[in-house]
Amino acid sequence: MKHLLTFCAAAALTTLHAQHQPAEDQADPHHHRHPVRVALLLGHGMVPEVPGDGVFFVPSWGLDVDYHLTDNWSLGWHSDVEIENYMVTLPDGEEVELEMPLITTLDVFYRLNHNLLVGIGGGLTLENTEWKPLMRVAVEGEVPMNDRWEWTPTLFLDQRLDGRQVWTFAVGVAHYL
Repeated sequence: MKHLLTFCAAAALTTLHAQHQPAEDQADPHHHRHPVRVALLLGHGMVPEVPGDGVFFVPSWGLDVDYHLTDNWSLGWHSDVEIENYMVTLPDGEEVELEMPLITTLDVFYRLNHNLLVGIGGGLTLENTEWKPLMRVAVEGEVPMNDRWEWTPTLFLDQRLDGRQVWTFAVGVAHYL
């Protein structure tokens, strides 16, 4: 009887050990196969510094090119153009019409999980033939459609160094090259 209990216990432990596979770090092979991602986005920016009451929503187009250094880190060159002219009030009280501002940034992104990244970067905005510095903070999602295509919802804050800011929400489609 003692040998039968020992045999049953050993068989059960061997079976349990064989069924248990240690969870390896679930690396995302998607970025190893295709490290370059290009995205086209359509969004709306919220501009709080407009004359009068409330805020102004301005449509924008974006083009992002990202290079995944590792599964967790990537570099991105992100460019946006706000496709409408609008008036803003500068910190000194002067009202200025901005004609289709162009924004370009170089950002560093960190992947929090498979579908969510946070990023920070610096760049320039072209406003009425004058380049001005800005800082960007971003949260970006990745919703896979298949091996090479994904939806990419994005929320970012462009903080101009002259004190103005624009919050933008955009949704795009991305392709891994």
